[in-house]
Amino acid sequence: MRKAAWMLKVSFSVLGDWDKGFDEDMRPLHIPDGRGKTAKITLQMVRDIVRAAEELKNRGERLRAKNFTKHLKEEHGIVLSSKKVQEVLIANNLMAARTRKRRPGFYQSLRKQIPNGLVSLDGSEMTVWLDDRSYKFKVELAVDVKTFTHTGSSVGDTETAEEIIKVLEAHRRDWGTPLGMLCDSGSSNLSESVNNYLRIHDIELVPAGPSNPKGNGTDEGAFSQMKRVIGTIHLDLSSPKSLAKSVLEKVIAIYITMRNRIAVKGSVLAPSERMTSSASESERDRERQHLRDHVRKKTTSQEDQSKLDQIHGLIDYHDIKPEPAVLKRAEKIIKAFEKEAIFAASKAFVKAVNRKPERKNLPYFFGILKRIQQERDDAAYRSYCYHRYNEQQMLQSQRQKQEYQENSLSVEVVVQMLVKAVKENGKFVKELAIRKARQWTQELMESYRYLEALKKRFSDCLGALAEELTLDQKNRIWEFIEQFLTSKTMAESVT
Repeated sequence: MRKAAWMLKVSFSVLGDWDKGFDEDMRPLHIPDGRGKTAKITLQMVRDIVRAAEELKNRGERLRAKNFTKHLKEEHGIVLSSKKVQEVLIANNLMAARTRKRRPGFYQSLRKQIPNGLVSLDGSEMTVWLDDRSYKFKVELAVDVKTFTHTGSSVGDTETAEEIIKVLEAHRRDWGTPLGMLCDSGSSNLSESVNNYLRIHDIELVPAGPSNPKGNGTDEGAFSQMKRVIGTIHLDLSSPKSLAKSVLEKVIAIYITMRNRIAVKGSVLAPSERMTSSASESERDRERQHLRDHVRKKTTSQEDQSKLDQIHGLIDYHDIKPEPAVLKRAEKIIKAFEKEAIFAASKAFVKAVNRKPERKNLPYFFGILKRIQQERDDAAYRSYCYHRYNEQQMLQSQRQKQEYQENSLSVEVVVQMLVKAVKENGKFVKELAIRKARQWTQELMESYRYLEALKKRFSDCLGALAEELTLDQKNRIWEFIEQFLTSKTMAESVT
């Protein structure tokens, strides 16, 4: 194949790629679609983009990224994404840098492994109509996260710790003790009595994070199906509230029984059948450790704690008296900002409060913090664009790369030395050229981790000398190269 590449005047790597793309009957194994391949932004492309942008600005037109990208494609033949064009304009001071608004942290789904390992508890309001009068109840429901089995329920006036314990007792009575309980951060779910109950029965408390599809989404999906099946309960008779409650309890009991007989999509067994399958002690231990690791990750890191200390220090220093909900919100969102931005905002807040004391409140502080953080983000993005796509920076990098290539040893230099060795007739010149080529090849091998890559570069460079050498001369040079590479490898293996 190497000789074929030299005869066809094609690099060995290109011919190898062609060979891999066809079968024995020369039918293509796959048809490339070109997706994911973007053009490399060269110095000339940057110059053309800058000149085109300056022309538009000189005509008094406003630069808009998408419209300008379309203009470059139609008028100048430059095909790039609007994001890359925007970065080039930012790097050359033709467009202001503007980063997106910071978003809250992402919460990964809480995985589920074994039946009766993690039970999800949540409450929802349901209404029973007696004639024209409505009665509202709070329904607590327990659902196994792995199997979607509805394991217990309770109907009460409000969501209380007693109702939660009642549901857990129903679950334990029918299915045994679970490893963990998943719930939201409601006051009743995190009450002292519930915590004591969980501690006594060795059940891990796993709070659900925001936007977590495997948090209480399990229970929310169950309530959605329940309400869709039951519909509106409207009884046309005059009876006390206890009748309404008993009717609702019966309807829910019927629904749970029927639901547990229906297999979840993608499963052959019904939820109640899957709940009866036992898990080994090692599986339960692994699941318990996973739940504990998940809870441990919810703890505040050292960096976040320093940010909380900063906001608490600011509140104490200025004697701000925020409401509990306001303080909780401040503690939550302060973690999304950088410590340097918080420190700078604190200094600016002190100056602003000294001028006008009525500004001494948390909303005003977070307004300053948001502005400073935005400026820092924009500056970082502007610096990134400048170092990558600024015309002067690219020109300087190109010069440095060219100087390095001129002063450094390369494959081309070794091949040119071997060309002299096969063309010259003098014995002294031949020996000197071969000796220098061997020495330089060994130096090049020190900078390569895989010798096949160096070997491929030698092959491509030798194939490019189509007009200067005959096929016999190329074969002789290639024999020298293989000898240099092999002798170095054998010497290392002996030592």
